[in-house]
Amino acid sequence: MIPILKSLLIQSALDEEKRKTFTIILISVFSLILVIILALLSFPSILISILFGSTVDTNPNILDDIEKVAVYQEAIFTVDELNKEWIERMKKAHSYCYEFEIEYNYDLTWHELLTIDSVLLNQDFRKMDQDKIINNALKFMTRTIEIVERQYSEPYSYVVATPNGPVVVTGTRTVIRKVGIIRISTRKFEDVLPDFNITTEEDVFMATNIYNTISSMDVEGNLNIYDDINMDDLKEYPEGYANIPYYNQTDKRWATHPYGKSTIYSAGCGPTSLAMVVSGLTGQRVTPDVVADWSYRNGHRAEGQGSYWSLMTEGGKHYGLNVEAVSRQNPNKIIKALSEGYPVIASMGPGHFTKGGHFIVLRGLTSDGKVLVYDSASVERSNKAWDLSIIINESSTNGGINGSPFWIFRP
Repeated sequence: MIPILKSLLIQSALDEEKRKTFTIILISVFSLILVIILALLSFPSILISILFGSTVDTNPNILDDIEKVAVYQEAIFTVDELNKEWIERMKKAHSYCYEFEIEYNYDLTWHELLTIDSVLLNQDFRKMDQDKIINNALKFMTRTIEIVERQYSEPYSYVVATPNGPVVVTGTRTVIRKVGIIRISTRKFEDVLPDFNITTEEDVFMATNIYNTISSMDVEGNLNIYDDINMDDLKEYPEGYANIPYYNQTDKRWATHPYGKSTIYSAGCGPTSLAMVVSGLTGQRVTPDVVADWSYRNGHRAEGQGSYWSLMTEGGKHYGLNVEAVSRQNPNKIIKALSEGYPVIASMGPGHFTKGGHFIVLRGLTSDGKVLVYDSASVERSNKAWDLSIIINESSTNGGINGSPFWIFRP
């Protein structure tokens, strides 16, 4: 290598054209090295540890990296509750309003919060503070209430005395009522940076680089790889529905029940989804806390990630069900099962249902071919019919292109 460099240096010294070319090459190499160094310096130490297996802290009293990430994830749920409490306070403070309209646009993720701390703490996550993380999250929120007047038509009646006796007269009239419009929205990441004094070119570059990097990763550190599924070869199936109950993982009856080091509230979508299916197909009332305990005892809990896929196959068999894993490349088999009334559990990747990973239950097929779901984290999403293409294309690719993130359950 050294003789080659000497030869290049000699040639560039004697030939002006080669000297220019050599200079350009040197500048390009130097720039590339600089970009790589800056990227590594700006990459969160937490995620370096997760990806490469190194440890940032040797003190056993310091939280594991994956548990630190969980703190940022928990903050998202906490702020969601704080937002809802604020809405209720506004309703009480403006109780004179005839009615309220709620515009709730909350789409903050843990990625933004971890990014902010990466810069503010200079990536020393031993200094992380849960209360400060929540306060940081609140800076992303815009909360307003507007009181407007609107016209309403309302019925009225009164009694008129006549020679033949009293007569009731009815009609409608226009009245003016006050309406409270409560709005909560999430500010854009780049708009919030000045609120944290992240204003220098270097800090903004670091924050942007970290955010863009971890936004394209899931909790397990795998890059989110999307591949298009061929939806042109689908067959037609009649509508069908699975008779299963709906369980929500935030239900107070089991939300705080432990699931490993976490709770069903924050990590129990897997046990909650399986509990719905088992209860519906067996006729027994099997609740999420019962499934969570079994999952943890039998090694299906993935700390910091949720549940291993084995929970669906082994858990289904444990409760006496037949379970068939299905590839995301085989949508026909999935819609056929739904048409016949068999529920399907799906492991979803980033998209409409989750920013990381999430289990949902596919419970039916409408007459126009849309999919009905039970999402243990959202009543709103559970009340919608979804295009099959969304379900298939946003299903998890953690198992590779031909992975099987769908499980059909039969008695």
